[in-house]
Amino acid sequence: MSRHNLNSPNQPHYIKETMMPPTNNPSHDVHSVARLILSSERPRLMIGSATRWGWNDTDKERQNFLRFLEEKIPALDLAHVSDFKPVDTLSFSPGVTILAGIPKTRMELVLEHVNKIRDSCGRILLFDDHSLPPSGHIHLDARDLKLFDTLIKEIDALLSSSGFTPWGATPDGIAHSQSLTKYPEKRPDWKWDETRSIHIPEEFRHDLASGLDEHAE
Repeated sequence: MSRHNLNSPNQPHYIKETMMPPTNNPSHDVHSVARLILSSERPRLMIGSATRWGWNDTDKERQNFLRFLEEKIPALDLAHVSDFKPVDTLSFSPGVTILAGIPKTRMELVLEHVNKIRDSCGRILLFDDHSLPPSGHIHLDARDLKLFDTLIKEIDALLSSSGFTPWGATPDGIAHSQSLTKYPEKRPDWKWDETRSIHIPEEFRHDLASGLDEHAE
């Protein structure tokens, strides 16, 4: 499998760097994306409310892929992109931040903010199902099922390789993993009393309450 630099001008149609237009040329550079995710310091997965709480995200492939990342990527920090909290309160990984399952208008605001603080955050991987224009970050086409399958295989292959150590398996990564907050499970039937009996940050509870109200029968 060929291994190209992520800044190479010959990128696949689902990896759109800077202002490079999308192409239909096949590529095997998913390996570089998998290596970036695993080798970067303090990897962070940032997802929207519906995906976070499992209310109405009907995209099964995305659900399965994000679950795979949560279970397989060592020291992965799960972060929530609230529907109402100012974007300048968000924090990003110095290594790599993955954005997924965020509504289009919210995603546009997040990217606008990231571009303002570009020098203080690491690489941004965007699982894009909105056909957003190139933003100077790595856009991965979330509708490309082959991409999901290939990326999962590449990550599994690296994790099983005796010659590769992910950042999360290093001493620093293990210490970071032990400091991460564990969030409640995803499910669409949260009861309000339950949210009061478990530790959920206040802004999460607001979103959770909104979801319960929105989906109440």
